[in-house]
Amino acid sequence: MKNVSLGFALLTLVSCSNISHKEKGKKYFADLLKDVDKIQLKFFNHGDTLAETITDPSEINIYKELINGKRDAKQKIKCDSTGQIIYVSKDDVILQAWFSSRASGSKYDKACVTYADETDHYGSALTLRSGQGIDDYYYKLRSTANRMAQH
Repeated sequence: MKNVSLGFALLTLVSCSNISHKEKGKKYFADLLKDVDKIQLKFFNHGDTLAETITDPSEINIYKELINGKRDAKQKIKCDSTGQIIYVSKDDVILQAWFSSRASGSKYDKACVTYADETDHYGSALTLRSGQGIDDYYYKLRSTANRMAQH
């Protein structure tokens, strides 16, 4: 009888835990990021970090869309962190996410983003707009760094 009670208590605890995690979806992260006024993209360029700061609200929204509390379990996304997205509100870091794309040096084919809160890890594919934006910034920053190194 003790084992049944202990099993039931454990099942209840796991069930309640899953409910609280499911509630941390799109709305939770949208509320968390609602006051973000700056995005910093950092690229880990073979030991030389390249960075871009974005303050245009329409561009910031492109990167806020990535943080939605989803896990892309079916595609089994593998992310090897070729860069970082830092979400900033009034000079305070709200959230950090890591991304990878082929253009910025990933060994994996699918561009993705991963992030975590206190209790869980999330990951999904980059959206078309965010993937193109990340790749464009990377090429621009790498080109500028290469030109500066030549002079």
